[in-house]
Amino acid sequence: MNNYIVEIQKFVQDTLRSLLGSLNDGFADNELAYLSSQGKNELQVRDKIAWLLHCEVTKKYGDQYAVCREWSPKEFGRQKVDLAVLELNANRTDINSVIAMIEFKAQSIVKKENWYLTEFEHDIDKMQKMAEDCSICQDADLYFVFLETGQEGKVDAYKPIIAYSQYLTRTVKYREDADYISTIRSHWEEFNNVLAGCVKNQEPKVIYIGNVYGYNQYISPLIIGPLKAKDIKFNITK
Repeated sequence: MNNYIVEIQKFVQDTLRSLLGSLNDGFADNELAYLSSQGKNELQVRDKIAWLLHCEVTKKYGDQYAVCREWSPKEFGRQKVDLAVLELNANRTDINSVIAMIEFKAQSIVKKENWYLTEFEHDIDKMQKMAEDCSICQDADLYFVFLETGQEGKVDAYKPIIAYSQYLTRTVKYREDADYISTIRSHWEEFNNVLAGCVKNQEPKVIYIGNVYGYNQYISPLIIGPLKAKDIKFNITK
């Protein structure tokens, strides 16, 4: 892998972290809070990050590079990754190499569940196979982004129109709870356990994303990666 690709991968890493660390900047006031109250914010955040990352990559390195949504190698049929950062050939008619592949998942409330671990394993396994079996993907950086959304306190008013209100059981944590951040941290450690401890998660950052229906809303984004396919080890059966 040449030094130029390494440089671009470092730029993608830094830019992705910067964009996710200031999520609210890409939306109008309270827009992301509204979208998050209506359901999972995975697609809205993914699409916004795709556009902003595409703008930053092409501004610095030119239009031979692109960020593509719902991308798949030819060999993988309908299997896709949420985002792929691609290097095109000189004529922009084919792909020279894949710089990075990124998967997104989101949870609407701070609550321990199992589905996101299953989805995490599936997404990492999928990207690992792509990197191993597709020549243009073999040097790609792999990322998994998990968006954990929370709010100030329990829903009372507007309960009928807030999408996840029926799931607000006693196990849900709110921003006003003293153990809110430590609960998120414990959730994120489970991702690390799936990968047999081959990554170390960052400390949760709680980002205010606005107020809707009288409730302050927050997102804590977890970025796992960059990973290389050859370094990934699973702690549970794939």
